[in-house]
Amino acid sequence: MIDPLVTIVIATSLALLFLLAARHKISAHRRFEAQLAAYRILPESLVSPAARVLPWLEIAVAASLLFAFSRPVGALLAATLLAMYALAMGINMSRGRSQIDCGCGDTPQSLSGLLLLRNAVLTLGALMLLAPVATRPLNSLDMLFAVLFVAACSFSYSMFEQLSRNHTLLIDKE
Repeated sequence: MIDPLVTIVIATSLALLFLLAARHKISAHRRFEAQLAAYRILPESLVSPAARVLPWLEIAVAASLLFAFSRPVGALLAATLLAMYALAMGINMSRGRSQIDCGCGDTPQSLSGLLLLRNAVLTLGALMLLAPVATRPLNSLDMLFAVLFVAACSFSYSMFEQLSRNHTLLIDKE
């Protein structure tokens, strides 16, 4: 069984991640569509519809993660999306196409093993939300810890992303 505080922290952190990812895809739609096309996985006729649907799917995933009654479905969808994104990156890396922009955010970033690792960890986090949750009352201290842990997760994720970008820049210069 997983503690309800851990569930809240993971679900909220993933929801924030998916909301930010959707914002990027919506605000820079043409760029995202080009990034999606660069993967050369979908038939050309499906790239534009997929680029329109994916951000709204990510918003739906984020919303479903925030409510206990819909969290299992959200967790399964989150894990599936994250695994599919990792698979698309892995396929392109195996094709020798690691120089393409991953489409992970506002700053261009080449595909790398670090991104695959990141997605694996995020997928495991989403799958943890499928575990049974222990029953215990949450108090105000729990809520304070939840806010602090979500902030720490967000900060850690941002640091990982920056390190990954820096690593990519160093590799690209060589």
